[in-house]
Amino acid sequence: MLLLNSVLCIPSVQAAWFPQQDVLTVAHQKLLEGSSAESFDAMIQAWQGKPTEEQEANLNALLNLAVTEDCGRSLDATRFPAWLKSLTVQREMIQNQSQVLPKLAITGTSSKQIKHIDFIRWPQEKVLSASPGRLSGDYFSIETKRLEKASSAGLYQLIINTGDGEEFKEWVILSPPKRKQWINWVDSRTWRIEKNGLPDKACPTPILSMNIYDLNDTSWTPLWTENVDGRLPTSLPEVDLPDGRYWLSVGIIESRWQGELSVLDIQSITRPVDHTGDSFK
Repeated sequence: MLLLNSVLCIPSVQAAWFPQQDVLTVAHQKLLEGSSAESFDAMIQAWQGKPTEEQEANLNALLNLAVTEDCGRSLDATRFPAWLKSLTVQREMIQNQSQVLPKLAITGTSSKQIKHIDFIRWPQEKVLSASPGRLSGDYFSIETKRLEKASSAGLYQLIINTGDGEEFKEWVILSPPKRKQWINWVDSRTWRIEKNGLPDKACPTPILSMNIYDLNDTSWTPLWTENVDGRLPTSLPEVDLPDGRYWLSVGIIESRWQGELSVLDIQSITRPVDHTGDSFK
């Protein structure tokens, strides 16, 4: 039985429960004592120690448990520098009609020019390494063109360098990617959403994001977009667009935090659609 399960069966915290003081044990102990940030620090150390497959499963379960407290807001005590206003790690699985395409993006807002961003799977596998462009105002973004597989669970380091020489580093722990695709097409304007277990009450409800693009616009700026939370729709509303052929994307966005850092997991389905009159087909 995993250490997490055995620890959770004990009704109160006593030092005698933890005769071993390895970092994985400390991570469990600190979480049960209500010290989420100290538990997270111990998780980082455990991932750095090349955990076994069983230990990795235990760390993933521990992270999921820690997030249920306040959706991860108390996990990391690291504070952004004054120039970094927001930061998001976005992991997406895009399913088109023939394949599933994993994608990863780093986005945020900054009052300073961002010169370079590295996102490294510990200890040295660079998943992303690029100079972002400013899209609008203070907003910046970089993303992978295509990954061979979804970004796996484990420890990552995010490094951001500004144009005037400042640097910000942040450890990021990702949970395992979803194994099941829980949104699928029914036809060109409707889809089904499978149940995905009990919702985490500490986190925002999932958001359904619907976007329609011009097939000839390489900037992929949506011509129409709508985001819905709560009761998720399974069909397109009426959309006022000229007759023509478009690209439709529908995605479910799940969000949590790691301190001030936002972590998004997205499952998207995409397909070309023809719009005639007041409907798509």
